[in-house]
Amino acid sequence: MLAPLLPFLTEHMYQQLVVATDSDAPDSVHLTQWPTDDYAGHRDIALEEAMSIVMRAVDLGRTLRSQAGINLRQPIRQVWVALPPGASVPTDVLDILGEELNAKAVVYIEDGSSLIERRVRPLLPKIGKRLGPRTQDVLAAARNNDVEYLPDGRIRLAGVDLAADEVEILATPRPGTAVAHDNGLVVVIDTEISDELRAEGDARELSRAVQDLRKQAGLELDETVDLWLVAPASVLAPLTAYFARLADDTLAASVLHDQPPQDAERVSQPISGGEVEIALRRHGPGA
Repeated sequence: MLAPLLPFLTEHMYQQLVVATDSDAPDSVHLTQWPTDDYAGHRDIALEEAMSIVMRAVDLGRTLRSQAGINLRQPIRQVWVALPPGASVPTDVLDILGEELNAKAVVYIEDGSSLIERRVRPLLPKIGKRLGPRTQDVLAAARNNDVEYLPDGRIRLAGVDLAADEVEILATPRPGTAVAHDNGLVVVIDTEISDELRAEGDARELSRAVQDLRKQAGLELDETVDLWLVAPASVLAPLTAYFARLADDTLAASVLHDQPPQDAERVSQPISGGEVEIALRRHGPGA
């Protein structure tokens, strides 16, 4: 619950501790420069490299989600990661990948072999002139998938080392997954959405819609509301387990299912089961 607030908390601390005491400081923490050489001794290079790998994995995973038509508010069951040869990422840093991709679990794999079939296609325009007669041996090894993936990203075929830009790596995922790779980094996501995951995704869509409706109604951040969700029972039934969390997240004193009053703010939100009418108004006497 704290993670979405971290940018706001960071900015608040910066305003209180820096801007309030230094008139020459930039107006926002987001306008400050990256630490200079004065802080070089405090850098954690290994951590920076690990974070760089994780952010590459996040980009790959988000692309996969987009290609599969799974929006980021929809949780997925699992993401698998094969790191580039020789790379190391601490578990707590890798957990960031799960948060960014909205995945229930992140699993290390030694390589993609258990989840995907990788094949190598040498790029003839790049290797033909350099290898001459040996080109045919390299092509034959590629057809037989007799390939060795080297730690520095190179590929060895028929005893010949090829640079990463001299080959194309083709990866075929197993059913129910999607795969992407980048210079030895492999990311696989589970694209099968269970009924439970779908319901959780729908609840998040409703939460986002309620928050937007609160803003539309001009409510303060700490004001409590009465909340109505109106839809056929078949649409609302899968969401019952999330009503308490929804009320918590949106400062709703109650989640009601009868017809809302005329003066309530309203919006219609589509979810996987159908349309839900959302209505709210300020809670309390005289509301």
